[in-house]
Amino acid sequence: MEDFSEKELFETMPVPKAVATLAIPTIISQIVTIIYNLADTFFIGQLGNPYMVAAVTLVSPWFNLLTALSNLFGIGGSSLISRLLGSQDHESTKYVSAFCFYGGAICTFLFALLSLTFHRPLLEFLGASQANITYAQSYLLWVVVLGGIPTMLTMTLAHLLRSEGYAKQASTGMMFGGGLNILLDPIFMFGLNMGFVGAGIATALSNLGAMSLLIAIFCRMRHNITMSLLPQYFSFRFAR
Repeated sequence: MEDFSEKELFETMPVPKAVATLAIPTIISQIVTIIYNLADTFFIGQLGNPYMVAAVTLVSPWFNLLTALSNLFGIGGSSLISRLLGSQDHESTKYVSAFCFYGGAICTFLFALLSLTFHRPLLEFLGASQANITYAQSYLLWVVVLGGIPTMLTMTLAHLLRSEGYAKQASTGMMFGGGLNILLDPIFMFGLNMGFVGAGIATALSNLGAMSLLIAIFCRMRHNITMSLLPQYFSFRFAR
């Protein structure tokens, strides 16, 4: 897909073409994300243990909460950034993007810490039994406690890139994480004989890889975008 400048995309391009330019990569990345979320369930299902599959289901509410956090900082921040770009206030977008990145990371760290502290009563509340709670605890440790921040920041960074019209680059990062997870699941689970734990490790590493790629994209495009991830721009001035 052809790249367009921010000015051309938002100011001169016909609306249907602009929407298609932004929407098509986003839709593709969302489809890959759905497949990515099903990958663990598919490969764990090959182990033939229904309690392991149940454990993945028990942890799914935590994924929904991570998605909610990424929407809070990612979609909320990208909406504000789009309005700031419309008013030609490019300097303020640096503070918004930095707050979304570091503020989101801090909130996700606290969420992961609370999840680690209260995971057992929460899992029991969700219906965990003695047969599957050990599997659920192990999966939660890898994908939420250790992998929560990369998961949340991957989605947040993708939203921020889309706010400046770089939907293709955002989708590249999301698709890379999905593809990596599908690749690593069988390697860790069957190739390295790690079984159920391997699925959690593969998911955590995949999200870390996707986050790293998106950060690299931000760094490479730093002269073409108005946003910034530098700590010096972290401020609560736009938190409200």
